Amino acid sequence: MAFALRAILALLPGDKALFIFLACLLAPVFLLCLFFSAPVVIHERVPMVTTEQAWLYYDAAKDVSESTKSPADEDGVTVDWQKVLAIDAVRLKQNFNGVTISRARNLAKKFIYEDGTKTITDANGDEHTYTIYRLKTMTAVMEELGFSDEQMDRARKYLTVDLTFLLNVGIDVPADWVPQAGPLDWPVPGDYTITSGFGTRVDPITGASRSHDGVDIAGDTGMQVVAARKGVVINSGWSGGYGNLVILDHGDGIETYYAHLSTCSVSVGQVVEKGCEVGKMGSTGRSTGPHLHFQVNVNGTPVNPLSFFGL
Repeated sequence: MAFALRAILALLPGDKALFIFLACLLAPVFLLCLFFSAPVVIHERVPMVTTEQAWLYYDAAKDVSESTKSPADEDGVTVDWQKVLAIDAVRLKQNFNGVTISRARNLAKKFIYEDGTKTITDANGDEHTYTIYRLKTMTAVMEELGFSDEQMDRARKYLTVDLTFLLNVGIDVPADWVPQAGPLDWPVPGDYTITSGFGTRVDPITGASRSHDGVDIAGDTGMQVVAARKGVVINSGWSGGYGNLVILDHGDGIETYYAHLSTCSVSVGQVVEKGCEVGKMGSTGRSTGPHLHFQVNVNGTPVNPLSFFGL
């Protein structure tokens, strides 16, 4: 039931809270239509995977992407886990029982190909030769797998929905929630859509905990991101999986992170007032769509940012 609700919300356009409110006013006609049509729509648009299974595809794509990096090509290529999942949803006919990280990784590998080598001379004068990788299109992968035109269309249809909601860890935010005023200001004025919460999960393969150290706020590329509090910029620029990252030090053990920005608007050492722009929302680094990863560290330890806003 929880999966179905999240899937339906992922299909709704625009302001979801307003859409739900209007739908309730049109009940029972809306509910009757939803009862008969929603399961069909969800099945055709959203892979019916558990959170743990979705993470297998995410991890597989990440592992394969990391394997393409080398001193000859520091960035390598990035395999889109959603495309891997969409293809397997068709191959498995939505039956993900028994899916493994090995299967997901083998499919992710089909998205890359070798494109020659490059030789680098290190500081000692020694030569090292590295393979250069390139990314295949989703269509090319499906053709290699022998997909029919109908199967290709079905796989592409799964990508009409942002599937990042499948990775969510305990959001528990009411649809009409508005952050309360407190020691911090909300970093994306007027946009309160949380797509992934703060918390940990158990990796289904290793049994180890995976930590999501902040919250993800959905939005559009270019949306203004502002300082939650007056602080000094201690990082502004590229930072691995965070993409373009701004970190503010607020001087009392509290630091705030603003990640995946399309651009950073501040410089290291700059004093930024509360509410002033620190960057623009984007999808840089390990990101599958435009959003802000907002993180709050207290004395070096990540804490739930929503605790500063009344949740």
